[in-house]
This record gives sequence, structure tokens and C-alpha cells, in this order.
Amino acid sequence: MYIEVDIKNRITNYSLFLSFFAVYFLIAAIVDPIPCPKWISSIDNKIPFIWWMIIPYYSYYILLIIPPFLIHDLNKIKKLTKVLIETAIFCYIIYILWPISSYDVLKDVTPNILSFLHNFITFEFLHQNALPSMHVSVTTTIGLVISVYQNKYRFLMISMILGIFLATFLIKQHYLIDSITGLMLGYIGFLRYKYLTKI
Repeated sequence: MYIEVDIKNRITNYSLFLSFFAVYFLIAAIVDPIPCPKWISSIDNKIPFIWWMIIPYYSYYILLIIPPFLIHDLNKIKKLTKVLIETAIFCYIIYILWPISSYDVLKDVTPNILSFLHNFITFEFLHQNALPSMHVSVTTTIGLVISVYQNKYRFLMISMILGIFLATFLIKQHYLIDSITGLMLGYIGFLRYKYLTKI
């Protein structure tokens, strides 16, 4: 009974962060995109579209929901939730101030056998990207935190972080600069978590 209550509390607390994703779509619906600076898109024009990288991209959604099941201390989940919400707020502020159009990379997407997966994450009203990439920043923080408490999953977590990082720009969902800054922010989030938990 205690175990059931404990995991329910962890899931409930962590859900506060998951609910923040609704804000992303709200911003996208009310903020118009602006043209992407040429110095950014000129870099991505040299990067190929690799259609099968949509598979590691989707592993993000697995990584997103597992913290309450792998981190067994409610206080640690609360600290992680706090850090992830702070990360989301930072990403949203930049998103509002600089909602660059993702058209310059989306135009490179070509039909393939996994196009249906790509269509699930591309919406008509969502032609702007966040810098830094929240996909990458959240992935990095969560993966590194889980690695601390579940060492047996360390290689898997690092692989998922790297795979999702590469996927975000190789499937043309983000510009390279979005992904790099997301990686940096994710690591800062991990350092912030370490500071809060004194690990």
C-alpha cells in the first residue's frame, strides 16, 4: 500500500511539469513566426535530412515519462520537477521573444516510409521553433539525473541523449543552433539539480 501511494505521489508531482507542454502549443497558436536569419539556415542547408532518425527522436517521449518510476525518492522528484519547469519557462520566454520560422529546414523533409511519424509532430500552425530546443534540454537533464541514481542505465541514458540531440536537427525539426543550446541548457539544468539535492 505504501509503495502504491508513494509512486502515485511521485507521478502526481512530476505531472506538474508535463502539464507545462500545453503552454508550448498556446504560444505557437498566438505568436507569429519571424524569418530565420540566413547565418543560421545556411549552416542547416549543409546538413542532410536523415528520415530514419525520427525513431530516436520519438524515444524522447519514453524518457519523458519514466523519472517517477526510476527515481524512488519523492523529494528528488520534486527537485527534478522544479528544475524542468524552470527550464521550460526559460525556453518559453526565448520562444516568445524570438519565434524563428522553421520553414527553412522543414522544406528539406522528403516523403519516406516513416513520414506518418514526422506528420504527428508537424502542424500547420507550428512553423516556429524554440531556441534552445526544449526536446534536447529536457532530455539531457532527465538522462543525466537518472544516470546518477540508476547507474546500470547510464549507457542507455547517454545514448538516448545523443540520439535525441542528433535527431532534432537531422529530421529537420530544429536548427542545429537550437539543439546545441538545448544541450547546454540541459547540462545547466543538471548542475542546478545537483545543487538543489546536494549530490
